[in-house]
Amino acid sequence: MEQHNIAMGGAVETQEQYDLRHGFRVGFLQLLLQPQVRSELHRCERLCAIPDTPDWFVGFINHRGDAVPVYDLAASLGLGITDPKKGWLLLLDAQPATAAVLLQETPQGITNPGRADAPCPDLLDGISSGEYRYQNSIWFEFDHRAYFSRQKQRFIKTDSALPA
Repeated sequence: MEQHNIAMGGAVETQEQYDLRHGFRVGFLQLLLQPQVRSELHRCERLCAIPDTPDWFVGFINHRGDAVPVYDLAASLGLGITDPKKGWLLLLDAQPATAAVLLQETPQGITNPGRADAPCPDLLDGISSGEYRYQNSIWFEFDHRAYFSRQKQRFIKTDSALPA
């Protein structure tokens, strides 16, 4: 936490700056968005499911005229399937890179998480960019770009396995 002194009419006032991040739960995991990630939260409505796709791919939504892919983060990590009718969509990044993850509950504000030295679960291998401590629990920083890239690669592997 940084402190800045601000002079106000001869008096010096201390203003504290906080590191506010957003985190969410997926199964037993607590995931933290990387700093400065552009994100939006929406109710899961008007979802266009695609037949014969893996259960971790929920479908697409129309977001401001662009088709945005939606992934069930819990299902892709082997932590169960999220009900889209009860879920939330967390859209990450700006177009043309926008993609969404389906969450069971809304993210929460995490203030001033501290770096931690904790083992990363194998299921987050390659998609976690750090570990943090907040209120005596460990939060893993979610590298959403690596995750979305991995999911696209899974589609390529799935498509190449289908008969012609």
